[in-house]
Amino acid sequence: MDRKIEDWLSYLGAVRGLSDRTVYSYREDLARYEAFLKVPVDTATAREIRGFVASLVSEGMASSSVNRALSALRGFYRHRVRFGGLAVDPTRDVESLSAPRGLPRFLQEAEIAALIDLAGGEDFRSVRDRALLEFLYSTGCRVAEVADLDPSRIDLLSGTAKVRGKGSKERMVFLAAPAKKALSDYLAFRAEKLRSRPTPIADSGSAAKRSAEPRDPGRHVFLSARGGALSTRGIEWIVDRYAERLAIRGGIAKRISPHAFRHSFATHLVGRGADIRVVQEMLGHASISTTQVYTHVDMERLKRVYDLAHPHGSGGRGK
Repeated sequence: MDRKIEDWLSYLGAVRGLSDRTVYSYREDLARYEAFLKVPVDTATAREIRGFVASLVSEGMASSSVNRALSALRGFYRHRVRFGGLAVDPTRDVESLSAPRGLPRFLQEAEIAALIDLAGGEDFRSVRDRALLEFLYSTGCRVAEVADLDPSRIDLLSGTAKVRGKGSKERMVFLAAPAKKALSDYLAFRAEKLRSRPTPIADSGSAAKRSAEPRDPGRHVFLSARGGALSTRGIEWIVDRYAERLAIRGGIAKRISPHAFRHSFATHLVGRGADIRVVQEMLGHASISTTQVYTHVDMERLKRVYDLAHPHGSGGRGK
């Protein structure tokens, strides 16, 4: 990959504080772009950018994914103009695709309860999983925020935790009573898991070598069964496993991801009357427009109730 692209990706992680997952997505987008180009990246024009967009569309890529790739290009070229001496940003005259935003997938309150109740054992995995699921629902955190959560940032007494979100912005999230209880139970298991881990041998190697080593589990709340820090993919796998069990036992076959907990958290708050700007703060959204989708979700729910309950509704008996 072009060194200029590598430098920008490194800048995103080290300076901008973007998550590993976001940087990985941008890397894939820019690798596709570089493979498409027939010229060096700094000599590309709006014509090449539009050609790349057209190639993605012809491959059947969703508009949202195409726009994400275009967003990566915009960020890269803005960085080149600001720090790399590039005279003109070739993306400035390229418009994003029209992509109507769909309503987020979420679980009903009873479905969330049924899913969490599946983690009912007394072994390490079950206790950890219950704490993880309760934390996801209680806080509405992004999966990367949960994976990076430091135990020193949790205050069970006050029922709060401090998480680091997009752009390294910190915010306070709240722990409901079930989450506090589940975390309290789990942290005892976690302490024992850390005590039973073999002591790592000090390494006097290069800084580059040390930086490539696994994350220090002592600085992460959620651990794997082997005692390592759970990654975002590990958390996703755990949620997937419980979603499969819920489909089998409860007959609820929905696409459930860690982000579905975030959507459910916000939807349930709005549905119970929480102010939209308060929900924005809790989610860590930079713009209120991002949060307003949950008001539409709640309106959809209210409309369904109306249609079923009103005599002249689509499900009423007075038609």
